[in-house]
Amino acid sequence: MDKTTVTYTEDIEQGVIVIRHVPAHVCTECGNTWYSGTIAAQLEKIIDQFASSVGTEVSVINFEKSVA
Repeated sequence: MDKTTVTYTEDIEQGVIVIRHVPAHVCTECGNTWYSGTIAAQLEKIIDQFASSVGTEVSVINFEKSVA
């Protein structure tokens, strides 16, 4: 497992939310991505926050700035 940052994409009813620079662990053999419980909770919070305010088909969010 490599500790790195990834881009997380969520397809919601109003459009697509792209969250960049998300801390994650990625398997070096299969490429599967795992998020800690804290990161997963923060992703849910970001999605909930931006889902209600999405005004375009695609919103790109910087994870680091959203949780700061």
